[in-house]
Amino acid sequence: MSGSFEVAVTGMGLVVPLGLSVDDAWGRSVRGESGIGPLRRFDASGYPCAAGAEVDTFDLAASLRLPKNEKFMSQSVRCAMRAAKEAIASSGIDLAAVDPYRIALYAGSGQTGLESAELFGALAFEWTGEEEKDNANMGGRASRLIDRYFSLRTLSNAGLGLLSAEIGAMGTSDNFVQGDTASALAVVSGLHDLAEGRADVAIVGGYESLLTVSTFLAYEKAGLLSSTDPARAYRPFDRERDGIVLGEGAAFLVLERAEDARRRGAQVIGEIAGAGSAMETGDSAEAKASEGAMRAAIAEAAGGAPVDLVVAHGIGTADGDRREARLLASLIEPGVPVTAFKSQTGYLGAASAAVELCLTLQALRRGCVPPIARHGAADPDCTLNLVAGRARPLGKERATALCLSWSWLGQCAALAVRAA
Repeated sequence: MSGSFEVAVTGMGLVVPLGLSVDDAWGRSVRGESGIGPLRRFDASGYPCAAGAEVDTFDLAASLRLPKNEKFMSQSVRCAMRAAKEAIASSGIDLAAVDPYRIALYAGSGQTGLESAELFGALAFEWTGEEEKDNANMGGRASRLIDRYFSLRTLSNAGLGLLSAEIGAMGTSDNFVQGDTASALAVVSGLHDLAEGRADVAIVGGYESLLTVSTFLAYEKAGLLSSTDPARAYRPFDRERDGIVLGEGAAFLVLERAEDARRRGAQVIGEIAGAGSAMETGDSAEAKASEGAMRAAIAEAAGGAPVDLVVAHGIGTADGDRREARLLASLIEPGVPVTAFKSQTGYLGAASAAVELCLTLQALRRGCVPPIARHGAADPDCTLNLVAGRARPLGKERATALCLSWSWLGQCAALAVRAA
């Protein structure tokens, strides 16, 4: 989607390892700091990766209209709820004055499911070694050792339902689970609803917590995790990059038609100038399989217009970064600054695109580009103008940025945004 139709961003909310609000996260981001540290959520001793990107603890119940619903929330949904509440508050919009059937809600969500450790107690209690007795026992006392709300907390769309109940949104809605591009697709859906008259307000974002034992072991087995010391781990586009660091977090944005935002006197943070998505099907998780799709997504989002900043996907694997650098070098003008946020936030899966969009909008708003954290030196064949070491002035009053996301199996998305 691109063209003259203007969609304003009037509110943003962030809950990430960098901080529990947009201001806190931005303050650390622009200084080039990282939210990555030693992994404390569970014991990973014996494995090469010792790093994690954990969100600070926070109280949620006091801010909820329906505080009893917190017992249905996983860690990722708690992050989503806090981020969405901040986005709505910062927009200054009174949702009670909006027709609830004209409030759209779209979210990207990621890893769900019951952790195996939560079942171990029940399994140990009922296990006798006799299959028929074991099956019968599972429905008795053993079942009461499992949290009664686990099925609600592990639904992929649990956050969507709980957010809808909390804010009273009854309009169009959907949940996306396409990995790193999930929350970008949520943004695209909100744009289309506003453009085509199905909604007057769209609340869009994403959330995920990858800090669970089963997820950690899956990424470890796939050889994707960094084995570098936590103080230096996860360095996109660095010649010594060696993999990713798992994290958790959420981001939400409030979107309105620009004319509606101006009419109510809202402070506009920035504008979504265009969006594109594409996919190449296949059974390969290699980025090279979807270079054509990313070219198409960028063309649709930017509409051929020049961009002043690129926020790269920057996955931080040796092959992934090399292929993205080669692709970007063939698509953007030499000298366009390129940054990446995952070394600051950790790898946030379905939350990534929305989190990086919020940080990009702050960069455009403040006229300053945060650096790639922990970056030392790029590959000799990387010709990109990487922002590293320290933040860099953007140098243009109303700049346009391109935010890229790229899933493991070929889904691509590009969002073009500009300063208000």
